[in-house]
Amino acid sequence: MFVFDVSSFISYKEYTDFIANLKSKFDEKRNSLFEIYNITNSAVWNNRPDEYTEFRDKYRELRQDVINEIIKKFRKFLPNNCLIYEFGSLTKFTDRIESDIDLTFCYDEKKSYTFECAEELIYYSICHVFEHSIDHIHGKFQHYPITCEFDNLTEKDNLYILKFDQACIEYKCGPEALIENIMGIKNVRDYQSLIDGYREKYTLQCNIDCLYSILIIENSTEHDFIGDLAKLENQNNIFSNYNFDYNEYLFEDAIEVSDIKKAFKNTIISMYIMISFLRKKVAWLNQYSMTMDDAFKSNELILFFGSEYIERLRNSFIQMIFYWDRMELLLNNHNISLSTRCHTVFSKKNLDDMLYEKYNETNLLDKILISINSLNTMIFHGWRIINEK
Repeated sequence: MFVFDVSSFISYKEYTDFIANLKSKFDEKRNSLFEIYNITNSAVWNNRPDEYTEFRDKYRELRQDVINEIIKKFRKFLPNNCLIYEFGSLTKFTDRIESDIDLTFCYDEKKSYTFECAEELIYYSICHVFEHSIDHIHGKFQHYPITCEFDNLTEKDNLYILKFDQACIEYKCGPEALIENIMGIKNVRDYQSLIDGYREKYTLQCNIDCLYSILIIENSTEHDFIGDLAKLENQNNIFSNYNFDYNEYLFEDAIEVSDIKKAFKNTIISMYIMISFLRKKVAWLNQYSMTMDDAFKSNELILFFGSEYIERLRNSFIQMIFYWDRMELLLNNHNISLSTRCHTVFSKKNLDDMLYEKYNETNLLDKILISINSLNTMIFHGWRIINEK
């Protein structure tokens, strides 16, 4: 059990009024967007990627507004000087409707229980509005080694409590995520540790997809975070031992949910790594942080690959995200998370029937698989062009 005493921050009534009002506004805008773009009832790919991109941009902005408002509400309970930033799919523009949130708080002031409680209140509030479990929000420090104090947690420890003046809010995280999630709460927050963590990625040549997309919400510290990341990139060649492996996926008669998620996720990572590889080779970006939208609009990449290839890559990417969203929304309706930690198994026929029942579209599972393999094929052709040049 982990208790976070927030009674000195805000009363229970004020908090519940605030979060209920924020969620109500978000739900109203979300439902309006879903209706305009026919998100929940249709799985017909109309080959209009611009239309789905428009929806994704508006929905991403809506989610970001919620994150910003919650941070603003409780910012005064964190250290005066903070680096607060996002990373992950929302900053890469590879996000889906149900994407996790990757949010980091970093400060050099001594870590305290008060700061820990403030962070947890922010994390819980964001997850509550988006109707996510608490393990759907991550910070960079979560990926640090587990200390001996928390390496033997079991399901009986899986209880979080936000303690207010007159009431408490209790919640849990996914059982397989408990240790990792607690370490994200309990670990260090200092800047040197943060940079050392990024340096380790270059040393080990791993997690390339987590390096190059950053959205800074606040940097009131003296540290030049983006400048330090750029130095690490310039001083290292993280791709010196990288080899692209072409994957063609197949859904067997018995399909585990984790395998579906891996097929989607690994494909996106492969595409992002290919574009990242060209940061030095083509020098297509005049800033550190990048999005896939930047890549698709880059004149240098269009010249390198050809406009036809970039257009086809973009269309394949958006089509796969479209189907990823549909699959995730369906599973959510059945209280199943599309996660690499979910080992629920469906028969191929059963899953196809479920998709048809929700979207009234035949052979959706085949179409989903085709979209995954089509994007992998485009990535393969991209590496062929790179190697030829």
